[in-house]
Amino acid sequence: MAEAIRNNNTKKRMSPEESSPNDDSIVKKLSTWEDPVSALANTRHVFGEHGGVNMSIEASATFTVMEPETLSRMFAGELGPDRDFYIYSRHFNPTVLNLGRQMATLEGTEAAYCTSSGMSAISSVLLQLLSSGDHIVASQTLYGGTHALLTHFLPRSSNITTTFVDIRDLEKTKEAIVEGRTKVLYFESMSNPTLTVANIPELSRIAHEKGVTVVVDNTFAPMVVSPARLGADVVVHSISKYICGGADIIAGMLNVTPPKSTSRSTTAWRRD
Repeated sequence: MAEAIRNNNTKKRMSPEESSPNDDSIVKKLSTWEDPVSALANTRHVFGEHGGVNMSIEASATFTVMEPETLSRMFAGELGPDRDFYIYSRHFNPTVLNLGRQMATLEGTEAAYCTSSGMSAISSVLLQLLSSGDHIVASQTLYGGTHALLTHFLPRSSNITTTFVDIRDLEKTKEAIVEGRTKVLYFESMSNPTLTVANIPELSRIAHEKGVTVVVDNTFAPMVVSPARLGADVVVHSISKYICGGADIIAGMLNVTPPKSTSRSTTAWRRD
């Protein structure tokens, strides 16, 4: 343990020729699903720049690159945050990268990506999964901002429509899915603010039988419910709520386990 702490505190940026660090002994394989508390306890801990117990907060917007050749390789995607090479904090910085790793561990997903708000996480996921003419089936009990996005913005700007259902009625939910058009089933594990609890395993089964992606907002139930472990494909959070705990941060998170065909660029936000 002492050796691991010592190595972490003296860690320097790897040269472009070095291999990525092997953290497999610290991060559990995804096939071994852990209780979120145990998973967080067992994941890698990043210490502060000068040996602080807590990780240092990176305040820089841009980062120094000394060699032109290194910069070219960074822009080409050969070097990135997974090897401690950073360009711009809107993409990644050490603080945000570590938060993503912690959230991926919490939710049991392969990767997690930080956003500027919960609504930006939700919007990013839906705009990635849906195209003009596509259809969503969503719970009728949703956070007001999400409901507004589905009701007003997406139909007007993207020709994406939504059918709202009582998510507790599994048969009605199944009937609302339009084969060939419905691409996403969206609901909250525990709804904000009515606290409606979703049957995630059954809803995921219904969606997957019809080739529909399941997106679950787990803002109200972190640590209590793990949607990805119960069948969800994507998990989103408003970090401003329970994850923050102090009502002093606006941020969001999306958690995914990408398909095997996902490019190398996602390794920066993987659990390991």
